[in-house]
Amino acid sequence: MTDILGQSSDKVLAGSGAALAGPGAPESERALSDPGRDDWIERVRAQLAPGPEGYADLERVAERLAISSRTLKRKLQERGATFRALLDAAHFREAQQLLGNPDLDIQQVARALGYRDPGRFTRAHRRWSGCTPSRTRAERRGRVC
Repeated sequence: MTDILGQSSDKVLAGSGAALAGPGAPESERALSDPGRDDWIERVRAQLAPGPEGYADLERVAERLAISSRTLKRKLQERGATFRALLDAAHFREAQQLLGNPDLDIQQVARALGYRDPGRFTRAHRRWSGCTPSRTRAERRGRVC
C-alpha cells in the first residue's frame, strides 16, 4: 500500500526496524529486535478515526493511549513516523471516501474533514496527492481535467 508520501507503508515500517537493529543485522534479527515496532503506529491509526469533534490531536491520542504526548512522539519517531504524517494519511483516506460520493460538493467534503476554508482543504489535498480534489473526482469519473 502506498502512503500519502508515495512510499510503500511496508518499506517505511520495515526501514524503522533496520534502524533499531543496526544496518549489518540480518533481516530476521532486525524483525525480532522490536516485535511491537508496528504496534504503536497501528494504535495511533486506530485513534485517528473521525468523530463528532473531528480528528483527535496528539495530546488527546496520547491520553487515550495512557502515555504522555512527548513519549508518543518519541515512539513514533523511533519507528520512522510522525503524528502529523499519520493524521494526514487519515485525512487523505477519509477525503478519498468522501470525494467518491457525487452528492457532496468540495465544500461539504472540506467541512466534513474539519476544514472551515475549502481552499485549505484543496491545498492539503494537493500536498497529499499531487492534484486538487476536483481533479481527483474527475479522474474517478474518467474525465481528466
